[in-house]
Amino acid sequence: MRRTWIVAIPLLVALVLLMGMGAVACGGGVEEQAAHPPGDEEVAPPPEEEEETPPAPGLPTPGGWTASTGAGEFTFTFTVSSDGTSIETIHYELTTQAYVQKGIVVPRLPIVGGQFTFDTEAWASWRMMGEKGWDMVIQGSFDETGTHASGAWEISSAGTVLTAGIWEASPSS
Repeated sequence: MRRTWIVAIPLLVALVLLMGMGAVACGGGVEEQAAHPPGDEEVAPPPEEEEETPPAPGLPTPGGWTASTGAGEFTFTFTVSSDGTSIETIHYELTTQAYVQKGIVVPRLPIVGGQFTFDTEAWASWRMMGEKGWDMVIQGSFDETGTHASGAWEISSAGTVLTAGIWEASPSS
C-alpha cells in the first residue's frame, strides 16, 4: 500500500497544479475588472477625417444663358453647346446716348477648364458700330456645378476703354 501512496501523492499534486494553472489561464473564474474607474467609460478615438478634395469643374449646362451685367448699357446672352464644351453664339446689345447696337456672334469658343474668353479683336472682319473699330471682350468661368458663370466684360475703341464691368449668368429658363 505504501507504493500506492507514493504514486498517488505526486499524481494528486500534479492534478492540483494543472487545475490551478487552468483556472488562472481562464481568468480564474473571477470577472475582469475595468481598467478605468467606474463611471469613467472608455471613449473610442474619433474617426480620422478624410481630406475633402475640391470637386472637379462640371461641364456647363447646355442651352441658353442670360448674363446680368449690372449696367444698362451692355447686355448679352450666350448659348452653350449640347456637349457643354463650347460657346456657340453670343447675342449682345450695347446702348449709348446716340444709338442701340445689337448683334449676334457665332464664335464657337472652346470652354477649357471651365473658362472662356471672347475677344472681337481676333475677328479681323468684325466691326461694331459702323466704321469705328470697336472691341468687345468677354471673359468668364463656370462654377463646379456648371449652373453658374461669372466674369468681366469690356468695350473699347482704339485702345481706350469706353465701358467695362463684371457679369454673372445662369441658364435661361
